Amino acid sequence: MRSRTTTFLLALATIATMTVAGLALYTTVETRRAEAAFPASGRFISVAGISLRYREAGRGVAVVLLHGNPGFLEDFAPDDSAGAFASLAREFRVVAVDRPGHGYSGRPSAAGTTPLEQARLLHLALLQLGITTPVLVGHSWGGGLALVYSLEYPNEVRGMVLIGTRAYRDTGRADPVYALNRIGGVGTLLRHSVMLPIGRRLVDHRLAAAYAPGAPHPDHVARARALWLRPTQIAATVWDTKHLQDALGDASRRYGEISAPVSILLGDHDRGIDESRRLARELRRDELIVVASAGHELQFTHPELVVDAVRHVVSGDIADRFTARASAAPLSRRRDAPESSAPLFPRVP
Repeated sequence: MRSRTTTFLLALATIATMTVAGLALYTTVETRRAEAAFPASGRFISVAGISLRYREAGRGVAVVLLHGNPGFLEDFAPDDSAGAFASLAREFRVVAVDRPGHGYSGRPSAAGTTPLEQARLLHLALLQLGITTPVLVGHSWGGGLALVYSLEYPNEVRGMVLIGTRAYRDTGRADPVYALNRIGGVGTLLRHSVMLPIGRRLVDHRLAAAYAPGAPHPDHVARARALWLRPTQIAATVWDTKHLQDALGDASRRYGEISAPVSILLGDHDRGIDESRRLARELRRDELIVVASAGHELQFTHPELVVDAVRHVVSGDIADRFTARASAAPLSRRRDAPESSAPLFPRVP
């Protein structure tokens, strides 16, 4: 009887090992295939021993684009002539950066690279590029990084445009999948086996929620499904989610110190509307722009509004009196913009 039990357990262990090995091989093959399908474009710069990818175009006032979490510099559609990157490059010197561990940028440590460290690396990279007082355009997590950067280097930021930004510690329940991926060997095993095959549906769901009430940009979805699920990028994503909580807890107590002009953009379907309203009350020189019938991905759905916001930050024309239209929907640019009654999508980490 004991011999049969031992044989059964050994067989079960063998099957489990072979399954994990098969999934690991599948993840390796799919990662290589993804990187072949969507190779790195742009340039690389070495900062403190870390290789950071960036793309640059245009001339004039420097505008630096910071993507969310997960993300890559393609979140600003650099290859689309009507996208945010190209539109800004017609008037400004635009630099889009892969944050550490995302896209094709290296990362000093998956668990140890905090927003403060990312701000330091970004600062060093910009100095190498001859950029000293940029306008920072941050989407979601990237908006939180822009806020941290502006507090660390207060005299080296011309202004900010924050799109669906993170600004405060999230008091909601932690994502269990992310939490498991932060557990030592467990996370490593998950990232190299099951995360890629099961993660595609999760990426589809989150992008659909982020674009709601509109439809996701097909090229964005294809690239995200391919590159966001690579083991190294998953590691960066899950740790960035945790570290931003701590960083914003400290930074949010100092927002009143920020003197640079800030334009805050978000859609009325964005769950972060309360977060942005609170931020608008605490900043000294800001405007809050709520776009009707729009979601979290304004840099894709309303790139013209991003360009307009940068223009206003550069000119210093940050005032409640401005009104305009976004497509056929009204655009409100005021501190007391009303909350939306529309359903809000789940937080995109």
